[in-house]
Amino acid sequence: MRMISPLSLLLGLALVCPVALSAQPPAWRLAPSPSVRIGTADKAELSLAAPAGATRLPNGNIVVGDLAEYALREFTPAGALVKRYARKGEGPGEVGYLAPLLRCGSALVANDITGPLSVFTLDGRFQRGFRFPTPTYRIACNAAMQFVAMGWASDRDMKAGAYRPNVRYWIARADTSAEVPLGTMPAGDRWREGGGDGPLPLGREPRVAISASRAYVALGDRLEVLVFDLSGKAMPPLSAPVTRVRVTKADVDAEREREIAKLGERARKMVERSFATTTMPDFLPATRDLLVDATGHVWVQHYPRASSTTVPWTVFAPDGKVRATIAMPVALEVYEIGTDYVLGRYIDPEEQVPEVRLYALIRR
Repeated sequence: MRMISPLSLLLGLALVCPVALSAQPPAWRLAPSPSVRIGTADKAELSLAAPAGATRLPNGNIVVGDLAEYALREFTPAGALVKRYARKGEGPGEVGYLAPLLRCGSALVANDITGPLSVFTLDGRFQRGFRFPTPTYRIACNAAMQFVAMGWASDRDMKAGAYRPNVRYWIARADTSAEVPLGTMPAGDRWREGGGDGPLPLGREPRVAISASRAYVALGDRLEVLVFDLSGKAMPPLSAPVTRVRVTKADVDAEREREIAKLGERARKMVERSFATTTMPDFLPATRDLLVDATGHVWVQHYPRASSTTVPWTVFAPDGKVRATIAMPVALEVYEIGTDYVLGRYIDPEEQVPEVRLYALIRR
């Protein structure tokens, strides 16, 4: 009988079943250049003050949420202004401070932190306003107008220096239905000095997301996403290995410049003073952002490093397996992921001019 060497057997298996020998998920990618850029024109009505969300409509137009005179503006893919609505104010259909614009299926929800949330149709007609019984610090929604929410810390949790309080997480609807509790879990890292209190730079900042059947929470301690069904029952988490990374001066400098770019150059002195008196954490968070795409996949952004212009994302399939990885520009804050595109706010590191960009997404 002819003996087959282990090497020959291994090579034969590779030819018959190459996937079995590869533990690496496929690498998806974005197109090298954006196919849509909004906010680059010199005209005031076409420029963006501080983008706070965006969504692509079925006709290809893009609605941009902005901290401007009108919170919502619709643009063509060529950047032409179609309409503007949600004027700044306190009346029905008006918005005081948008944070952020949410796309909930066939509705646009303007999350106004100074007043009620406002619901608009996709063509810009105001429908109604509503408030949640419990104030929300961070929310996300699905197509059925179900929301997953993270609450605020109480005043008694505040203390000098760095601290991390625990807060409530829950599922709610935009009506009088009872909240579905998910439990009490850590909030973001905070820094308190004198009379000021705010997020700790380079601190862990939880994110929430929700699909048609699951709610997700990423706390930032590790590359792990807590999963709940919509009745509030805990499900097996999504996780992948990640190495802890120490904070460097370059990371601090990069975070400071990102904060200035987000708030505007006029805030530079204030931000620089704040960073100079803050004790930074020893390690970077594991994650920065969390989204559910149009196909139900869960996208987790790793925390960006100062030494790189791109940041990796890990994509989980609805069954919990790692489906893919993808590198995206660090300067891109992702708002929405469709079947074949990624939409978000891009702030050029040099010019620091905010714009909304749409990139084609190539899934393998």
